[in-house]
Amino acid sequence: MMIRDDAFRSRFEIRRELGRGGMGEVHLALDTYMQREVAIKLTHLKALDDPQDGQRLRRLWLNETRLAGKLHHPYIVEIYESGVVDEYGYLVMEYVEGGTLKQYTARDKLMDFESVIEIIYKVCRALDYANRQGLLHRDIKPANVMLTPDRTVKITDFGTCYLTDVDETQVFDVGTLPFMPPEHFKRRSPTIQSDIYAVGVMAYQLLTGMLPFNADSYQNLIYQKLNDDFVPIDTRRKDIPQKLRFAVHRAIHKDTEVRYASWAEFCDDLAAALPQLSLPGEVKFDTARYTVLQGLEFFSEFTDAQLWETIHISTWLFKSESEAVFEKGSVGDNLYVITSGEVVVMHDGTILNRLGTGECFGEVAYLDEQTHARSATVRAATGTVLLEIDAESLRQASADLQAVFGRAFMRLMMRTIKNADRRYLEMIANQR
Repeated sequence: MMIRDDAFRSRFEIRRELGRGGMGEVHLALDTYMQREVAIKLTHLKALDDPQDGQRLRRLWLNETRLAGKLHHPYIVEIYESGVVDEYGYLVMEYVEGGTLKQYTARDKLMDFESVIEIIYKVCRALDYANRQGLLHRDIKPANVMLTPDRTVKITDFGTCYLTDVDETQVFDVGTLPFMPPEHFKRRSPTIQSDIYAVGVMAYQLLTGMLPFNADSYQNLIYQKLNDDFVPIDTRRKDIPQKLRFAVHRAIHKDTEVRYASWAEFCDDLAAALPQLSLPGEVKFDTARYTVLQGLEFFSEFTDAQLWETIHISTWLFKSESEAVFEKGSVGDNLYVITSGEVVVMHDGTILNRLGTGECFGEVAYLDEQTHARSATVRAATGTVLLEIDAESLRQASADLQAVFGRAFMRLMMRTIKNADRRYLEMIANQR
């Protein structure tokens, strides 16, 4: 890397080159100010002045620079900052270790159904978040989705994105042909259904190692997209579950009246495609866990990123009827949210309270830093599924997550006080 600027070189210690292309190069570096590894994408500014492709390349570069500091989602590669130094434009991005999903499109390296559903579900949630920020990706494909060694999904390369509130940097003829929806070739403006189509094609390829059409040229592929039906996924692979088959087929349907019109619809069908689980009420996959938490009142003010962070620091428990969650006098400060079922709170054999789905308990022990001894016994009144939140992990979580939990606890305490006041007034009225 031929950067001469002293301030740039003193801040970023270049470790090694990660990749190189016609427009520039990407390097792994240590940001000595922030003390973190980053990926630095350098664009040769001279390439942006090319008389043939320069205007288009400049707009793609500007698209990415506009996103610096704007997209914060656990499944999107974050762009920290952008600028110009010497003859380069640069982007400082989150460094993601691992390869892309492209390696799992080979027919001898396909993932199991559950993994594909998990990945596609998380991609959908991330793109739903991006759409709510006012942009469409427009080039979703396996090569633009990274998978870390711990199987975290990271969407990258937003250079082709469509910004709904910006006109001057739009580039319309972008994307990768097999993942472009049929309406693109009718010169229609991109919509959320454009990205849904691309994700559906990616799911098809991850499941089969093949694409939905058998075209032998670009011209034939465009013709088939506009006029023919895709090859049914069960023709490529017979053992794909019916619900998963339905979800993929609907996502890539050429008729936009049939294709999913929202990410929520697509996600609901992906969650329904997960296999039945053995234990009653067990929620094994992150996909299902996210859907469960999203439907609970306790988490109503949590963002997508905060819900995923909660999932990552939590454990899911199943308690059979009468089984203790914890006993009075036991030591512990983890807290619990009931995702299904009911528990009773008891003191010396007397039932003090009943709590149902969506309610939280154990927060007092978490908040009280002086003592962690439980003041009551909690038992499952029915078969009950609990989200157990590790107290120490929550204390070490992001400031945003701790703050939103604090607000949720405050709402819970206010509701408890109001209920106690109501019961007290009812008791006084009954004594008259």
